[in-house]
Amino acid sequence: MAKKQFKIGECAVGGIIAVECTDGKVNVHALDYYTKKPVLMKLSLSVNNENDLHDIECYLWDITTSYYTDKILTWIKSVIKL
Repeated sequence: MAKKQFKIGECAVGGIIAVECTDGKVNVHALDYYTKKPVLMKLSLSVNNENDLHDIECYLWDITTSYYTDKILTWIKSVIKL
């Protein structure tokens, strides 16, 4: 299991994007910067191919900027084996 929190601040909904990768499954949470409580419903997807990564990318575009979307997706691709 790989976990990482991206403390983005005002460029993301809530300020923190938390990502968990386990056995081909990716969970993305938007957390409040100060309380670390969820702000939005989490995204939970099984990732088997590049098309599944596109769904994660679209969700990330909704909650943060394209720069941080790229940084988060790069980290996810380094952890998950497609």
